[in-house]
Amino acid sequence: SSIEDWEGEDLLVRSSELIYSGELTRVTQPQAKSQQRMFFLFDHQLIYCKKDLLRRDVLYYKGRVDMDGLEVVDLEDGKDRDLHVSVKNAFRLLCGATGESHLLCARKSEQKQRWLKAFAEEREQVRLDQETGFSITELQRKQAMLNASKQQATGKPKALSRPYYLARQKHPVLPTSLPQQQVLVLAEPKRKPSTFWHSISRLAPFRK
Repeated sequence: SSIEDWEGEDLLVRSSELIYSGELTRVTQPQAKSQQRMFFLFDHQLIYCKKDLLRRDVLYYKGRVDMDGLEVVDLEDGKDRDLHVSVKNAFRLLCGATGESHLLCARKSEQKQRWLKAFAEEREQVRLDQETGFSITELQRKQAMLNASKQQATGKPKALSRPYYLARQKHPVLPTSLPQQQVLVLAEPKRKPSTFWHSISRLAPFRK
């Protein structure tokens, strides 16, 4: 709800948590063109956006990278053999299934190392979710989307508060004999502190 020109499936179809975000230089073919992009790393996918040239608080959706089956390659400073350009603080994302490649550069070495750590954290989070059976229910997904649309309709600043839809735990099996009111209370996930909306609102106010 905070990004213009969104394309493809909703974020909640596959992902549940923002793991890391920041600005990187994306080097693309042909002519090794450099693009400044904002990247948001979630479990299972990496979203990248372009900042508006005049309104820097506005982001436009530009694409996503599937993190499942992806290989992250740390690159040494120097000339890249594929694009034939000199790079610094760079790493490459290799998509084994499609053969797609993304060359990304950070401004500082510390930022590059933090991104490499974030990619490792993403894989670990996915592994733990598979072990514990964590998933987003259809009810939680609909509630999160409803909350986002209500914020837009009332004209409130976007992405400043987070709906309740997450709890990294197995969903309990509820006895059918309980009254409906008690079932709804038990089914609602416990609130969990998260940096998702806090991180995005800290990066930009996202006001129209």
